Amino acid sequence: MSKITRFVAVFAASLAMGGAAFAQSAVYRVKDLVVDAVAPSAADAGLQGRNAARLVGAQRLIDRLTLPEDRSRASQPIEPSAVAQLYRSYQSQGDMKSSSVSGGIRATGVVTWTFDEERVRAYLNQRGVPYVDTQAARALIVPVTASNVNASDWASQWVTRSGANVVGKSDDTMLTPYVASARVWSQRPSTADMQGELSSTGADHGVIAEAYMQGPQYYVRLTDMRPSVPNPTIGVVGPFVSLASAQTGAVSELERAWKAASVIRSTGSTSVSLVANFADLQQWTRIRKGLESSRLVQNLNVESLSIAGADITFSFSGRPDQLQSDLRSRGVDLRGGDGGGWVLSVTGAP
Repeated sequence: MSKITRFVAVFAASLAMGGAAFAQSAVYRVKDLVVDAVAPSAADAGLQGRNAARLVGAQRLIDRLTLPEDRSRASQPIEPSAVAQLYRSYQSQGDMKSSSVSGGIRATGVVTWTFDEERVRAYLNQRGVPYVDTQAARALIVPVTASNVNASDWASQWVTRSGANVVGKSDDTMLTPYVASARVWSQRPSTADMQGELSSTGADHGVIAEAYMQGPQYYVRLTDMRPSVPNPTIGVVGPFVSLASAQTGAVSELERAWKAASVIRSTGSTSVSLVANFADLQQWTRIRKGLESSRLVQNLNVESLSIAGADITFSFSGRPDQLQSDLRSRGVDLRGGDGGGWVLSVTGAP
């Protein structure tokens, strides 16, 4: 059997395996919801507390997926109480506690509510609200300082402590999943300086979170460290009254910037023909999965295939730069080739 025949045979098998449905997105899981209710019994208090937490979680989910300007233009109001009914399950984060108080039994705890992504999407689509539920690539956030901010104080906002262990804060349910560096950085590092933590945390790239002061207030400048990103400055946020609020604001800005860059408000689609370059089956599988998992890509068709490349056609929604950003988050580079054509390759390939 020739190399090309063997490759096509393996490719066909990989297509068959790739037909399985994608798992529920982590974006629709809202964690750290506080349960605190009083009722005649512990069971009733727990139920009431979880239901109240679910309503809070529904509002957080709405805020996570959409931008304020799009919510204000909805054809019908977006009601958190209605979204709260579109749930799948909940999970306790630790043990629920109950105690006797005036008026009954108080139940306290923390839960995660998971909402049904298909039903939430349908709800937003029905109201004509653009939304983003595609996650960016996981980032390693590196806190650095300038202008009278203490490096240790700023670094402490990005870690959690469990006994003697110190680990970077993380959240994989956000649109912009991240893990924070557990080190104290007194100056801005290079990508090479971050390489060890990038590998150990499984992060795709680094983001510098540089805190500085103007008068008594704090600001944070966020910078993407990937050399392939044309505009590395994500944004500057502030003012904040404390480093704790600056940390929260920086994380929120990452998500807001991703939504602003990724949201699709136009209708229709654009058809393209392009070439995918790869060195082996593993790279081709990564490219194919990146295209298949992108909500911007439709009608994907492989016109021809060899051991070194493929001719592909598909249509996509939104702007070309949005498609590039979305595919980059999936480990796939889309760039202009010789003669003005488009070329796909895995991130980091020459």
